[in-house]
Amino acid sequence: MTAEILGESILPDITKGTLILSQLYEIGDEIDLSSASVFIAQPTARRSMSVHVRQAESIQFAEYPVQIELGEYPIVLAGYSFSGMLKVRIYDLGAIAFSLVLPFPTPTNWMMIAQLMAMAQSLPDSIEDLFIKNLDDLEKVIYPSISKPHRSSVVEDYSILIVQQLTETIKVSSLAEHPIVWAALLGEQQPLSESAKQLITQMSYYPDDMALLSWNGALLIEPDPLAAQTAIVLIEFANVELLLMRSYDNALDELLPRMYRQLPKEPIRFGLPLVSRYSRLLHDVQRLIAEFSEDTERVDNALKVTNDVYWNRFYSSILNVLRVDVWRSGVEHKLKLLRETYEMLHDEADTERATALEWTIIILIAWEVVWALIRHN
Repeated sequence: MTAEILGESILPDITKGTLILSQLYEIGDEIDLSSASVFIAQPTARRSMSVHVRQAESIQFAEYPVQIELGEYPIVLAGYSFSGMLKVRIYDLGAIAFSLVLPFPTPTNWMMIAQLMAMAQSLPDSIEDLFIKNLDDLEKVIYPSISKPHRSSVVEDYSILIVQQLTETIKVSSLAEHPIVWAALLGEQQPLSESAKQLITQMSYYPDDMALLSWNGALLIEPDPLAAQTAIVLIEFANVELLLMRSYDNALDELLPRMYRQLPKEPIRFGLPLVSRYSRLLHDVQRLIAEFSEDTERVDNALKVTNDVYWNRFYSSILNVLRVDVWRSGVEHKLKLLRETYEMLHDEADTERATALEWTIIILIAWEVVWALIRHN
């Protein structure tokens, strides 16, 4: 494959690199991280971001996630054996992010990278089971700290390839021009067209580093492990945002039809005029609007990149690549429909109350007239 894609140009092998396979789950509306840390009670659990490079202090979480190392596991992926370290971050937003870190034990060629990234698109059952088993175990341990526990059917996965050293010194930016790099990043094992490059976003800070971002994976050419860690944190949180927006969108897809079914097909002609038939539905709609609005606001405020231009652009780029704004727009559109429905029901309820009041006045006036005639006679 390498010769077919590159022609006469051969890429140097990777002498030091790591593949990170991530899966993210939503298990509740919110997680109390302080109590979760107590329930876990592991020395590896910590709530600080040990990254101090390129003004990384400008990356500020409203609440730093709890980070845990769950141990090493033998892993087989695309026929290659690894000793993988399983890590997890618990976010107060109700999300849990698992990362399986697979260091390359020997020099690795790009053919192998393409195979690994392709397999990462649909992980073997053994790796899926590893994630689910640890998720089940962790969820049981921290269950008391979860607000409104529920496991969303939406699951996000993402792969990050970190290259720290190559067998030869080359111009790092030239890697972005190689079709095999595009293929590896996009999880393909056949030649790609020139236009495939448009599916990848390229960023760089120093001459010896580069980030290539796609919707299903990222390639970080980064000799500085602290800078790589900063990028990983931002990529992961962008995936948390995507997970939550997709979960909100999915929940609204289920709630809107159910709410519309509660609306009467025809006006009720002989209902009690002083009791609004929409009072319960109005309450439910108002509660849903408040809950989803609060949740999206918490997501917006969970992470701030304040005064570092590069990391700000990096974070904005990965959000754009993952199309988080598209999902957010979908959620906001459905919230708008909820608000419009609430206003419609509220107006109709007001009309009912006004009509009931008018009829009450008419009845009272009629009663006064009748009573006056009775007394006159």
